[in-house]
Amino acid sequence: MSGGFKVDLTALVKAAEGVNGTIADVSTDQVSGIVGAQDSYGNDSLGGTVSDFCSRWQIGVQNLCTDASQVASRLALSAAAYAKAEKKNVAAVSGVFQGGGTDPAASQW
Repeated sequence: MSGGFKVDLTALVKAAEGVNGTIADVSTDQVSGIVGAQDSYGNDSLGGTVSDFCSRWQIGVQNLCTDASQVASRLALSAAAYAKAEKKNVAAVSGVFQGGGTDPAASQW
């Protein structure tokens, strides 16, 4: 028999859950929360630069969360598709062994 492959459905589901958990954790804190008051930097220019940097960083975090959400969704959809295919194949093989289905290898001629 060839090497084939095996899909660990539980691992796919846990990966999706892990990504969603990370997104939830990241979403609770805003990067802008670390900036503080601009006058606490002792220099208005530096305070403005830090604020601008954190605003841009927040946009990057939001984009990463959007992308990660897509990854989690696709992991979950893949797990569901593999589970459905496995269920269908098990049912087909079970039917052959129990005499309730047709043998896919039987000659049609």
